[in-house]
Amino acid sequence: MKTIAICHYGGEFETNEDGSMSYIGGEAYAVDLDENMQLSGFKQEIAETIDSTVDGMLVKYFLPGNRKNLITVSKDKDFHRMVNYYKESDQLEVFIMKETPPAKTPKKKQPARRPQKQPVETNTGALVPSVDLGQTQINVPVPLNEIIDIETTTNDITPIPINPFPMSTSDNNEHHIAAKQWENLITGVGQRFHSLAEFREALRKYSIAHGFNYVYKKNENQRVTVKCKIDSCPWRIHASRLSTTQLVCIKTMRPVHSCQGGTIKPAFRATRSWVGNLIKEKVRDSPKIKPKDIANDLKRDYGIELNYSQARRAKEYAREQLLGSYKDAYNDLPFFCEKIMETNPGSLATFTTKENSSFHRLFISFHACISGFVHGCRPLLFLDSTPLNSRYQGMLLAATAADGDDGVFPVAFAVVDEETDDNWRWFLTELKLAMAGQAQMHITFVADFQKGLRESLPEIFGVECYHAYCLGYLAEKLNKDLKGHFSHDARRLMVEDLYAAAHAPKLEGFEKCTLDIKAISLEAYNWVLTSEPEHWANAFFGGLRYNHMTSNFGHVFYSWVSEANELPITQMIDELRGKMMQLIYTRRVESTHWMTRLTPSMEEKLKSEILKAHAVQMLRSHGSKFEVRFGDVIEVVDIENWDCGCKWWMLMGLPCCHAIAVLESYGRSAYDHCSRYFHVETYQLAYVDSIHPVPSGERLLDVELDDGNGNGTVVVTPPLTVRTPGRMKMRKVAPGGRVGPADFLKRQLQCGKCKGLGHNKRSCKEDLEGQLQLQASGLQSLDFGQNL
Repeated sequence: MKTIAICHYGGEFETNEDGSMSYIGGEAYAVDLDENMQLSGFKQEIAETIDSTVDGMLVKYFLPGNRKNLITVSKDKDFHRMVNYYKESDQLEVFIMKETPPAKTPKKKQPARRPQKQPVETNTGALVPSVDLGQTQINVPVPLNEIIDIETTTNDITPIPINPFPMSTSDNNEHHIAAKQWENLITGVGQRFHSLAEFREALRKYSIAHGFNYVYKKNENQRVTVKCKIDSCPWRIHASRLSTTQLVCIKTMRPVHSCQGGTIKPAFRATRSWVGNLIKEKVRDSPKIKPKDIANDLKRDYGIELNYSQARRAKEYAREQLLGSYKDAYNDLPFFCEKIMETNPGSLATFTTKENSSFHRLFISFHACISGFVHGCRPLLFLDSTPLNSRYQGMLLAATAADGDDGVFPVAFAVVDEETDDNWRWFLTELKLAMAGQAQMHITFVADFQKGLRESLPEIFGVECYHAYCLGYLAEKLNKDLKGHFSHDARRLMVEDLYAAAHAPKLEGFEKCTLDIKAISLEAYNWVLTSEPEHWANAFFGGLRYNHMTSNFGHVFYSWVSEANELPITQMIDELRGKMMQLIYTRRVESTHWMTRLTPSMEEKLKSEILKAHAVQMLRSHGSKFEVRFGDVIEVVDIENWDCGCKWWMLMGLPCCHAIAVLESYGRSAYDHCSRYFHVETYQLAYVDSIHPVPSGERLLDVELDDGNGNGTVVVTPPLTVRTPGRMKMRKVAPGGRVGPADFLKRQLQCGKCKGLGHNKRSCKEDLEGQLQLQASGLQSLDFGQNL
């Protein structure tokens, strides 16, 4: 059963004859109670509802059947106890109060200097410059403690453009340019507003513009009384509804402060929702603006000081107002997935939830992507992930391919609550299902060897698939697993030798590179030999990866994700869909203007090999095999099996200069011996189908999507994620998507004494242990001398 808290605020208690208490006056607000809610979150929601702040807020309630004793809620344990008392009821009464500040000593109540001590004839009072009495305007001096009252004035009072801080000697608002437009929002007694909400908003902006804080003495639905937060300051204002109308009028006002108001931080009433509305246009124009920049702009323009988390929450609120609710987006997932499959037949869009209906994972694969991959791309998939810097965080898993021009071709992606072995297995299972009905392919996967992928890939796609370990992850693992003390340069050389060993096409080259590693570290050498080279070294790998050694080939797709990951989940998916739709259309149109047989990038590589072929000398032939010389190197070319001793033809899918020399000598064209995936005709097959738009209209209220088990409407709530302290770590993507040794190796501190890494001489543990041993030996010598 859902419980609603009826929050009373602004009234006062009266004691009845039987000792029970009744709450008189004030206003009441309804706040939903969540079983996972904490006291701080409850206070924050109340503060936003009553347009106040959590500072000094007290929460009290009566026990069931006892209205004589008020119970104070001071910590989360008290709050949960209160909720449990009323868990069987649909509502409970809560009373919101403000903590009374401790009384000051009489000595502090007497200021050293009082402006009232000066003679009244001197010009210390504030002037109401225009009191219209017929044709005459009289400037009337108003002492600081005198009340301007509309009830005793026969004429309307014109605005009061006075300095409300005559005691202030400095102008701290001189740089708050934007706030100056609010300086005259409160003009004096007689000013009218359409509602009390409009008056409260004007009062808030007025206080920020003049740099002072205030407290509500009365805050009811008919009247509002406010005074300066400084007890000794006489500034006060009272407004109430005019009888028989909805208009609100300022009835009385003490317009001048005796405090140094300009020195007070004016963020007292800058709530999350109010600041969010204030920066809405800024967030609309600059969606990537950082919370730090928001805080700096507010301090410069309005004098409002916010910390990083406050600015971040205000930005999230502004984004929700502009883009819609993050929570509602999760609940729209069933409708959204249905629309994707309806507008793009053959696509797969599915999601799962946990037992508590919270979001678990979402898989998206468009038919145009699957069909384009099967018919126009090499059987090569790159599996990788990237974190989502959204309100509810999560991870995005992706499978991307390479088209015939070495362009990124997105195939499928998934949003999951976290990167786990189970989520990766689920992603691969859905990917296999999306490809059902397509031609059977022996796919080579370039991916990490951890996260359960080593076991999941052969289990789901069969033993005929190939798993090429990502060289970037492999190098990171090597650098992490090394236990010895190695300098930065030594680690860099070992990683460079690992890359060279992976690219070496022949066994001799692989062995040479591993021996170079052995010369630096036997530990690293043994690690390399036991790391399954058959999954990452060209000399042993059985699949075709076309010289793509790392899994972050889809860097273009991941850049789209980083641009859209702060959007609500449905809008983020639709943003990615729009990018993919535009990509397919653009490449389809561009390819119609190509006049070559091969794609531009492959045409350039082949022409480079053709130029080098002029320097190749043919020595002798043995059937379809030919021996050729290029410089001092002799290679054997087998033109029938498309193979050469240099392994370039097999690794790249393009004939090498050795093969081209043989082909040209027999009058054959090198273009006829290139992989079909590099021909323009095959490239265009990848972009034949289109991704269609998904309707962005709001879900109809009468549309109910069943969960498939007859349990009624599907409800999806946001995942229960907790934002960890600090900045989220983002995986660095090198330009062009190629990861080299320098992309993850960072120079570490090296101790000048023990030569260890990660610390300096001052924090060296070995040096500290040596000093302790010397001290201990010195004490033993001293004891020995005393015994003698």
